[in-house]
Amino acid sequence: MYGTYLRLHISVHDGWRAVVRAAARKLAPLTRRDPRQRAARHRFYREKLAYHRPAQEIVWTWRL
Repeated sequence: MYGTYLRLHISVHDGWRAVVRAAARKLAPLTRRDPRQRAARHRFYREKLAYHRPAQEIVWTWRL
């Protein structure tokens, strides 16, 4: 799933909303609307955010 995060084409400087919006665009329209898939969508978004946060911390630490 890290590959999916890389294909979001977002900058490390983008906030969490940009990550969620980009991830939502990767989902099929029916998946985005289906209430039964809500938990799976949230897991998907949280996983992308879990990859984004360490990348941001590296940039902040090394001031890249």
